[in-house]
Amino acid sequence: MNALYTCINVLMLIWLVMICWLWPDLALPTLPFGVRVPPTHVNEPVIAQSRQCYHRVLLLTGLAGLLVLLLVAFFLPLWGQIWAMLGVLLGTVAIAGISYALLNLRLRRIKEREGWYAGLRQAVAVEVGVSEQRSWPSPFWLGLDLLLLVALWVVTVVRYPLLPERIPLHFGPDGQVNRWGGKQELLLFSLLALALNILLLGLALALPVRSRQLDPADPEQARRDRQRRQQALRNLLASVLGIVNLCFLLILLLLTQIIPPTNLNVMLMVVLLLMLLLGLGGLMVFYLVRARPSQVYALRTNYVARDDDRYWKGGLVYINRDDPALFVERRLGMGWTVNLGHPLGVALLLAILLVVVAALLLGLLVGQR
Repeated sequence: MNALYTCINVLMLIWLVMICWLWPDLALPTLPFGVRVPPTHVNEPVIAQSRQCYHRVLLLTGLAGLLVLLLVAFFLPLWGQIWAMLGVLLGTVAIAGISYALLNLRLRRIKEREGWYAGLRQAVAVEVGVSEQRSWPSPFWLGLDLLLLVALWVVTVVRYPLLPERIPLHFGPDGQVNRWGGKQELLLFSLLALALNILLLGLALALPVRSRQLDPADPEQARRDRQRRQQALRNLLASVLGIVNLCFLLILLLLTQIIPPTNLNVMLMVVLLLMLLLGLGGLMVFYLVRARPSQVYALRTNYVARDDDRYWKGGLVYINRDDPALFVERRLGMGWTVNLGHPLGVALLLAILLVVVAALLLGLLVGQR
């Protein structure tokens, strides 16, 4: 069992390194490491050198994390390995983020020193007067999401009256029951699954059509890249929801005792769930590759995108008090980030942090019952 957990931890580390490796490449070629550059300078040697530097740091971080995981497998118990794995994963993300921010600062200084925008006419291009055709996630993922959600609630409704008042609700790494509770907690479990479905499907259908800003240097290519990125994001969210629903359903089959909660069944379920999570990582890598923009942007107009780096701190945080938008497209990867210069921006960020902290505290309190 110790070898199994070690293999799973190593696979999760590899998955995370791959995600961090691909994430900066989702930005437009005119936004390397979150720095706005004109199309005439996207092939500067310093940009290629920065990518190589980022990849080297990430590779060394992954190798160091791998060494740590192998060492703790020999000297720590299973719970110690779990905490070590969380530390390695968080450390990998932190090092990737710090490297990204430092390379952003380096590129900005070189751009300003060499005058990459000298003599160029800057503008902001926004698509107006054109109706955005709303597209849906892949029918396969959408149908699978709804089917699994319905199955989850059918199991909940049918099995609930047949269960005893107290049931096993949590199992340790060795497959032993370490928490019992009232069967009414199954309703909270199913309601949580429903809330996640509403949230992720809402994001898949609503958020990707918020922005219509284009690169004025090559607006047609920017429009095609945006559409491909939006569709990949929709499918990514729908596929994540499919894997999450399947995990919820498998856990519910165990909690409702359709699958007897024996030690062997619990261990097999743990292995299956972790393999599903690794499959989720593979789907994320697949859709991230599909979302990568074209690396060929030409100067097809007399304008280039406005140099607005002063509003982006490290290429990660956006602060612009003159921008009325609460959400803006992020420069790292794909998706949206909060404008902290907006009157509601800081309040929204604090609310999100409070929800995360409250969820963690609730999990700790429930785990101690």
